[in-house]
Amino acid sequence: MYILAIDTATNSGGVALARNREVIGLVLLKKPLRYSDCLIPMIDFLLRQHELQLSEMGCLAVASGPGSFTGLRIGLAAAKALGQALEIPALGVSTLDALAFGCRHWERPVAVMLDARRQQVYAAAYRCSTSDLECIVAPRVSRPEGFLQALPAGQWLFVGDGARLYRGAVESTVPAGRVLECDNRLLDALCALAFRDYGRGLARPVAHLAANYVRPPDVDASRKLG
Repeated sequence: MYILAIDTATNSGGVALARNREVIGLVLLKKPLRYSDCLIPMIDFLLRQHELQLSEMGCLAVASGPGSFTGLRIGLAAAKALGQALEIPALGVSTLDALAFGCRHWERPVAVMLDARRQQVYAAAYRCSTSDLECIVAPRVSRPEGFLQALPAGQWLFVGDGARLYRGAVESTVPAGRVLECDNRLLDALCALAFRDYGRGLARPVAHLAANYVRPPDVDASRKLG
C-alpha cells in the first residue's frame, strides 16, 4: 500500500511517499510562506519520480496540528481536494505525536515543545516504544515553565523548536533532561503512524479531516470577544 503524507503544519514541512512502513520518497521545504505555491508541484514531482498515479494511493496522511493556523488549512484543504474525487481515505495525525514517535528509538520519555509564539509552546509528553506511543501529559498550549513543571520526574528527551528556543527554562527546570538538536521534521514518523492507524481501521473519508489547533485561531477569539 502507498501512503502520501503532507506536512504544512510545521516550519520543516513537505511531502513524503511511503510503501507500507518504508518511506521511499521525500521532498522538504523549509519555507512555510511558500507552502500554498509549492505543495501541489511537490506532490506531482514525487509521484512522477516513482511513476505512480494519485489513484494508486491507499491512504493520505496529513499533519493535523497543532501548528501554523494557515499552514494547517493549506495541508488539509489540499488533502481534501486530492482525495475527494478519487475517494482515497485519509488520516489526520497529531504533529506532537509524530515528533515524539520520531524519537521512539531513544530510551527516554519524550517531551515535545513547539513554538506557539506569545512566549507559549504547544506541548505534550510521551513514553514511546518502537511501534507505539503513550501520551502521559496531554497536549496543551502554555508558557514553557508551566509545561515543564507538569512533567513527572525523569530523564526527559526534549524535541521541537520550542525546546531549543526555551533551552534555558528546560535546563533549569529539568536538569536531567536533554534537548535534542533537531528541527521540526516529522514526515518519516507521520508515514509510520499513518501505516499503523490504517492497519487499525482508523482511516476515514477526507471530509472527516479536521485541524487540531489546541489554541483557538485568533479570528475565532476576536469574534467571541465582539
